Amino acid sequence: MSDVDISIRSYSTNPTPKPHTVYHIQVRLPLRSYTLMKRYSEFVTLAYQLENSVNDDLPFKLPKKHLFNNSVTNLDIVEERRDGLEKFLRDIQRSSDSRWRLTDTWREFMGLGGKAGEGASGSSSLLSSQSSNPSLIMSSGQNVGDPIVWLDTLHEVKSLLHVARKYLSDRDTTSSATDSRTAAAEAKKCLVQTGTKIVMLDRGLKELSNSVGQGELRRRTDMLNLVRKEREGLESLAATVSRNQSAAPSTPSSDSATGEDAAALDAARAALFTGSKGVVGAVTTSARRVLGPLVETAETRQQDNRGLLDLQMQKMRDQEESLEEFSKILARQRQLGVEINDELELQTEMIRMLEDDVDNSDGKLRRADRALRKVK
Repeated sequence: MSDVDISIRSYSTNPTPKPHTVYHIQVRLPLRSYTLMKRYSEFVTLAYQLENSVNDDLPFKLPKKHLFNNSVTNLDIVEERRDGLEKFLRDIQRSSDSRWRLTDTWREFMGLGGKAGEGASGSSSLLSSQSSNPSLIMSSGQNVGDPIVWLDTLHEVKSLLHVARKYLSDRDTTSSATDSRTAAAEAKKCLVQTGTKIVMLDRGLKELSNSVGQGELRRRTDMLNLVRKEREGLESLAATVSRNQSAAPSTPSSDSATGEDAAALDAARAALFTGSKGVVGAVTTSARRVLGPLVETAETRQQDNRGLLDLQMQKMRDQEESLEEFSKILARQRQLGVEINDELELQTEMIRMLEDDVDNSDGKLRRADRALRKVK
């Protein structure tokens, strides 16, 4: 088992059933890697079950438990415990005494599958079981059901949408038909990739319901819906231009077009983005929009088609920034609520301990009083 690498590089807070810290265990094998989500109490249970399985004292120590300091809000304690838990797992994995890691308890905790002593066959069986749901496994071997990997994948989708938007803009502004077709093909490729990743993210949300709270799950659902709508808008824009090109007669490329044809194409393109009228052959085209008084506003009425597109994209960026700021405010409010709840729990525990001390003191006083009466 020397080819197994174990690390704990991050952690998160789960608000249910009450706030607690969850540690993300990264397990890397020669052919795959995956993430496990464990809380501190599960490590304590693991140590107890290992001692029962081997019938011996476990020589590897867990980080100590803090009775009066809350491990959820105190980041120093959380970081210290993360480092100690990582050392605990690595000591078991790298120990010359293989009794601990050959137990079914250890293999089940680490997600290694199979029974103790199966070796490579156990790894193969787990690989095939994880491959039964390929939609949650990325090409890099990471599980989209992991909260951190889910956010990284969402960031990749946003980056691909930004690239697709740039390609569509290049396609509409370039003067070369060849470059226009190339840009359209690249934009379509980016949209196809985002569609695949969005499906993975959608299915990954079902896995996240077991590791994040309902509020965080709703926030991620809203983020996914935003990128899905943005992709649908870009796909609609690409499909609309594609249909116009397929319905139009064959257009000569800029390399073979005559001077008159090239001039007509430039005039038509200028008419499209300036709102003026141009003539292509015997067909007169107009780029004026007719959206009606309930749709047009003072801000959009003075814009041409290109300006309207830029205005829409700017509005979407402003909305994304506002949403991010609002999410930060909600996260801060939630953190304040968690801290208040932790403080109340601590005060309640201190009151209970004080009551126990008062009861003990009262019992001692009564016994002393009885003894004093006997002496008298």
